[in-house]
Amino acid sequence: MSTTEPVPSPPPDSLVLEMLAEPTRRQVYDTVRRSPAPMTRDAVARAVEIGVRLAAFHLDRLAAAGLLTVDFARPEGRGGPGAGRPAKRYSAARRDVEIALPPRRYHLVARILAAAVTAAPEDAGAEALAIADAEGRRVGEAHATTARKSRQRLATAATALESMGYEPRRERGRLCLGNCPFDGVVDVSPPLVCGLNQRLVQGVLDGLGIADRCRAELDGVAPDCCVTVHG
Repeated sequence: MSTTEPVPSPPPDSLVLEMLAEPTRRQVYDTVRRSPAPMTRDAVARAVEIGVRLAAFHLDRLAAAGLLTVDFARPEGRGGPGAGRPAKRYSAARRDVEIALPPRRYHLVARILAAAVTAAPEDAGAEALAIADAEGRRVGEAHATTARKSRQRLATAATALESMGYEPRRERGRLCLGNCPFDGVVDVSPPLVCGLNQRLVQGVLDGLGIADRCRAELDGVAPDCCVTVHG
């Protein structure tokens, strides 16, 4: 029987990558990740050929970063009085770490298109637009405020769009988006990807509750994103 510790809120990917840059810690992480079963501190120390205290230090740092999960269990066949305390064990957590400069969100396009093909294979393009709109609304609702003035509305939209990888800047009452999170896939089908982009941004405005005063238009000029928010 084992018990599991609660998983802490993970830090940003940038801090995780900085943590894994330390060679011994990276070796500890790779050892646990490749193991088919949870590993104790002693087992990790033997595998990496370091002291148990150093192994414990790195393991606990990795667990705090959300890269490892922790549980407690007695060795197989041991139980009852005299069996000793359960051993602390470490397993790899399900977390992907990805850094892109500027930020990209290719997984979002992939998820939208996969869902569209699954839901409506005969009309996946139209379905993808609807799914993009719903995804944008979800993001907008998470950032919704009571912004009423034009400046507040655009500032609220900018915050929500930044969370998705866009780089908005205000110019003459509108938001120009200095980065397209889907730049690497636009050339495959500009009408489709740019259309998804527009519906996604418009969905954000709808979710924020400011679509009556703000709109997403396909009038961006390269090197900016193809979408501009007018407010």
